[in-house]
Amino acid sequence: MRGMSLVELLLVLFLISLFVVLSTANLAATQRQLDFDQFAREIAATLETCRWKALNERCYTGVVAQQQEGIYTLSYFKDGNKNGILKQDIRQGIDVSFHRATSIYRASGDMQAAILDQGVPEIPPKKGILIPGDPVRFGKSDIISFSPDGDSSSGTLYLACQSQSRMYAVVLYGPAARITLWKYSNQQWQMVGDR
Repeated sequence: MRGMSLVELLLVLFLISLFVVLSTANLAATQRQLDFDQFAREIAATLETCRWKALNERCYTGVVAQQQEGIYTLSYFKDGNKNGILKQDIRQGIDVSFHRATSIYRASGDMQAAILDQGVPEIPPKKGILIPGDPVRFGKSDIISFSPDGDSSSGTLYLACQSQSRMYAVVLYGPAARITLWKYSNQQWQMVGDR
């Protein structure tokens, strides 16, 4: 009977440690993907909350997207005087906050409101390439409003995960206040949620 030599033992230990390192790196990437998926769904759910509050309480509600030092925050307001959500009414305390503000910034900035810089195509059926810059695209306003009649602002909020080269887009279709969630990976968009 022959035992294992020191070289064979070292080779086995090297192969085991290599397997552990590779599986740990893959596990971290998978965890980041799951975190990004959850992050996008949370943002869509907070918009859905705002939508349902408008319908249930028969009042206007709105989400104000604010950028400070490159970080976007969403703040949620309820109309206090039946004229919609207005910045002036927010400053005067007429339109009041009803939900804690949501930061669109996670994992030290790896996940945030952004558009990747690598020629991302428009969401179908649109053609062309997204221009990086403003990830909150609701016309000229930074207020996403929901009415008691069931309609809303139309536009898109883009989320990016830089380390994964992936994006999500939360799209609002105004006349029905329909919220859809689109995922960008492998150079294409796919709808993954419809509310």
